Amino acid sequence: MSYFFRKIGVFLFVFVVYFTSGKLSLYLSSIDGYSTPVWPPAGFALGCVLIFGNWIGFAVFIGAYFTNTNFSNPDLNFINFFLGNPQNGFISLGNSISALLGGYLLKKYSNPKLNLFSVRDLLSFFVLAGPTAAIFSSLIGSFSLFLFGIIYQDFLFHTWFTWWLGDSIGIIIFTPIVILIYKWILKEETGVRLLLFISSTLGTFVLTLTIFFVTRDWEKEFIRYRIKSDGQIISSEIENRIFENLRVVKSLGSFISLQKNLNKKEFDTYAKSILDETESVSALSWNLSIPHSKRNSFEAQLRSDYPGSIGINTKKEYQTQLSPRNDQYVFIRYIYPYIGNETAVGYDVFSNPIRREALVSAMENNQLEITGKLNLVQDKAENVGFLVFYPLKQSDGNFGFATAVIKITSIIKKSLIGSDQNNLCVQVWEGDTNQTTEVYNRNCDTSHEKIFSEFSHIHETKIGSHVIFFKIIATKEYFEKNLTNASRFILIISSLLTGLLGILMLIILGKEKSIQNIVEKRTFELEKANRVKSEFLANMSHEIRTPMNGVLGMLTLLEETNVDSEQRDYLDNAKKSVLSLLTIINDILDLSKLENHKLEIIPTETNVYKLCRDIQLLFQSDVIDKNLKLNLDFTIEDKNLHIMVDENRLRQVLNNLISNSLKFTPSGIITLAVKLDPNRKFIEFCVHDTGIGISEENIKRLFDRFVQLEDARTKRFEGAGLGLYISKQLVNLMGGDIHVESILNIGSTFKFTIPFQQVAIPKQITNRIESSETFNLKNIYVLVAEDNLLNQKFVRKVLEKEKVNVTIASNGKETIQLLDRSLTDESFKYDLILMDIQMPELDGLETTKRIRQRNDEYQSIPIIALTANNMDSQIQEYLENGMDDCVKKPIILSELLQSIYKIFSKVNQVKS
Repeated sequence: MSYFFRKIGVFLFVFVVYFTSGKLSLYLSSIDGYSTPVWPPAGFALGCVLIFGNWIGFAVFIGAYFTNTNFSNPDLNFINFFLGNPQNGFISLGNSISALLGGYLLKKYSNPKLNLFSVRDLLSFFVLAGPTAAIFSSLIGSFSLFLFGIIYQDFLFHTWFTWWLGDSIGIIIFTPIVILIYKWILKEETGVRLLLFISSTLGTFVLTLTIFFVTRDWEKEFIRYRIKSDGQIISSEIENRIFENLRVVKSLGSFISLQKNLNKKEFDTYAKSILDETESVSALSWNLSIPHSKRNSFEAQLRSDYPGSIGINTKKEYQTQLSPRNDQYVFIRYIYPYIGNETAVGYDVFSNPIRREALVSAMENNQLEITGKLNLVQDKAENVGFLVFYPLKQSDGNFGFATAVIKITSIIKKSLIGSDQNNLCVQVWEGDTNQTTEVYNRNCDTSHEKIFSEFSHIHETKIGSHVIFFKIIATKEYFEKNLTNASRFILIISSLLTGLLGILMLIILGKEKSIQNIVEKRTFELEKANRVKSEFLANMSHEIRTPMNGVLGMLTLLEETNVDSEQRDYLDNAKKSVLSLLTIINDILDLSKLENHKLEIIPTETNVYKLCRDIQLLFQSDVIDKNLKLNLDFTIEDKNLHIMVDENRLRQVLNNLISNSLKFTPSGIITLAVKLDPNRKFIEFCVHDTGIGISEENIKRLFDRFVQLEDARTKRFEGAGLGLYISKQLVNLMGGDIHVESILNIGSTFKFTIPFQQVAIPKQITNRIESSETFNLKNIYVLVAEDNLLNQKFVRKVLEKEKVNVTIASNGKETIQLLDRSLTDESFKYDLILMDIQMPELDGLETTKRIRQRNDEYQSIPIIALTANNMDSQIQEYLENGMDDCVKKPIILSELLQSIYKIFSKVNQVKS
């Protein structure tokens, strides 16, 4: 009995977790609403099948079915609940089949217990559990949506691919978490490893979700703005063209009202003159209103002007026949052009109900009136339009209507003035808000309207007693032209990076576990194992820098858009998280260099006071946010003191110390003090804070690697435990020493000294350009050589906001071709090249060499390298081969602009 209830409990647990995670995951859907780039329930389902067995697949099926069922419909009865949405059954079947298939493949071709710390099992998991198993759920799910009319054919491949990728990423990220938690419960795995893996993986995934939601909301707002803007343009253009045609009718009316004894020749001559100026009016006519007593007289005139006319006539079953006797007739007296309108001559317009309603309204209100939708005889291909009646009285006393035949299709075609507008669904409706009739639509499809109805614009105008509505709706083609898919792309790439990070963490933890076993058996191999681990971390950290550039670039672009305060707060938090991750990566790189004795100290002439002031300004916003004070106590009298020191490493040490003080000081003051020792042999830097302090016991191990103190700091604050260790090593390499004094709950003081070597003050640089305040980049032409699409977009956007003219080249060969082509163009010449290093066909370094060998004006064009390589030897190689400066990836906007300003500063000096 207990076994039975245990199974029921497991079944309910799997169902509830799958259902809950599934409903939450639906918020990750793309704008079309039918596919999610990441589907965590797939990973949870596979993990449960591996742990509990195949029988749990039924719980997955039920959970998936309830996830995809809409419970908001109040008319949903018991039968409709299961049969109303048949596609849900197929989707659920596909999800459960994928989970069972993934479990079968892993158990057959890898360790049945799935040792996630084994590289072989990890490879099996990465190939079999993700991409292979997810094929079935994505195929069954996407085809069921297509077969039951939820999506249309053009979206089929897109939906399948996103579905497959989403399930694959969900499995790669969340199945290892489920298995490790289960092993931890069974005490087969330590809590430390579990915590490290979950915190790193889920932390990155939460960051990914934050970026995704911000970007997706921005995309939606952008599309809404674009559809509103384009809709207003189209609606206004249609409205203006309609009113222009109405003015044609009024012009004809003014002409007729001034004529005495108007004849056919006069009418035709004037009608032709105004028809030649418009393409939307297909015919003009003078419709005369007469009583029956005058019928014979006017019929005789009709036969005289139009020999083929039978007189005043009407239409019955598409046949022309003499009009029966009526008290009043409104017949077509003159019409131009006659060719194509022969049967209209003498037609009693008053006999047609639609035309009669408009005529009566025009007479009662004595104003211009239009008919409802009509199928015109003038144009068989585009025969949708309406008639315009303008009531008037001639000088001889005759009353009638100046009339125009207007083609709505022609107006709309000419109103779609741009390529984007041509891809919009345009609907024209008439009536009121309670009941409307569609007059015309262009590029409209019911499946398009169902998916994109959220993105539309409605405009109404009134002509006579008629209200006309113009509804502009986005289409698939419009989305493809205007939607960047940045949110989908960022989520996919970042989630893949999260999955790879998880696998990387498993490998690292597996290595760490292996190292522990090796240490227990052979302690003499510890140093070698640590070196291998450090090199591995350094290489992997370096590889992560390049894809992180895309994430940081997209955040920077979003930061430059119109976002509200809440979105800006999200952006700030996301950007800080990315920069924090980059800081950890840089620390790991520095640690690797230190342990492998590859970190170099390069002394340069440095203005100490300016360096300290820059650091003070750098932390100013963070200090204000925490309601603290950061003072600079520079006791050296000479504020223009220059010394020989590695400025970057000195800045790194001071940044680490002040950042620590800022982190551990809840209130009070932080002071950066600088002074010379009496013998002028050393210069001393001191960072004092009024923070929480450090105990004597913890001070002894403060500068060790990966140390996070086990007092209040450990519980309340984050950190990798590398900053102080790296700072101590850097100070030692610069020839100095560092120590700390601290009292718990009173504060801490970090002091370090470096050798003092004063140098002569360099000459003042004139005409220096350091920012947009002293130099305007407007009308500068920049050629960007970059093969990565995200980097292209980022650089283009940030430079265009500075009014820079940007041209993109995808490789070095294309860069050379653009330079050659510009020499024959007198309108502009390139002023600067931003050159990526690693590009197809011709890399950046070889391209630079070829440019410097030219015999034209581009031989000396400034070139700035954009690279993810940060080794000093590599950067030196770029500079030695003709590049003027180097900006490291991930690209920080301020650093890129500062480099550009510096380049133009040098150019300005040469010219002056």
